[in-house]
Amino acid sequence: MSGQRAVLSFLTFNLFADLPAFRHLDRRLQIAAQAIAAQQPAVVALQEIVRARACGEMDRKLRDLVNGGCERAPYHIDYAAADGLGQDEWKFEEGIALMSRYQRLFDGAEVLKYSSQVRIGASMGNQQYRLPDDRIAIHVRYAAAPGIELDAYATHLTDRNEQSAGMPIRAHQARELAQWIGRTSDPRNPVLVGGDFNDVADSDTVRTMTDHGFIDVHAAFTDAPGYTNDRDDLDIEGAEAKPNQRIDYVFFRPGADGKFRIDSVELLLDRPVAQPDGRWLWASDHFGVLARIALE
Repeated sequence: MSGQRAVLSFLTFNLFADLPAFRHLDRRLQIAAQAIAAQQPAVVALQEIVRARACGEMDRKLRDLVNGGCERAPYHIDYAAADGLGQDEWKFEEGIALMSRYQRLFDGAEVLKYSSQVRIGASMGNQQYRLPDDRIAIHVRYAAAPGIELDAYATHLTDRNEQSAGMPIRAHQARELAQWIGRTSDPRNPVLVGGDFNDVADSDTVRTMTDHGFIDVHAAFTDAPGYTNDRDDLDIEGAEAKPNQRIDYVFFRPGADGKFRIDSVELLLDRPVAQPDGRWLWASDHFGVLARIALE
């Protein structure tokens, strides 16, 4: 279209580490990488990335698999650990990442650790222990096109239902995220945020984002349900799924000129893949959300 300056393509996807079993993880990463390489989104927000001896470094594995299937400029990835546990061969950490073909405009990534966290308690003998459920967000600024910068963010909010001061912890985390984006983004730049928000569209969590000026691109583009997950858990080895909740989101805040058009929003990796032995396998227990937004 005349006057179009750039198209921002952005995917959010929860990889589902399946810690500690890591069922079919290498094969599932291959399935995910093939889909990403076929679509070649400019930026990918990733959740449930584990680094451990038992599974290797999921972020680097995925990046290398995607690059192996791409002829265009290779992807680079910025990973940040949210929490971890264990020692020696049992040690693991879990985090999130942003993967992109765009050039970074500053070294590394900025990371926010939410002050609102859920405390998962466990007792052994007479001792009380805190199991990790720390949640974070990550930010990278990219050169999206000549004269166009993009502030991109990824996050994974808690799936626990605890509240603080009468508000779900998830909503507190969303508020911290929105405020942090306000401090760390350039108001002239478009902003894209992707993640597993672990809450439905009419929740306080999502309203917190939209009240801060972010557009839920799926809701803005279509009235289809766009379910990305099964609240009773999708069977990654099942032949079919019955998704019933939309908890994975792409949010957008236009740049200073405010001129944009949402070209498409679609689910990705929302079908199982037949395996050589006749069984089926899903890439994850979540579906990806892929959005394309034209800057005009």
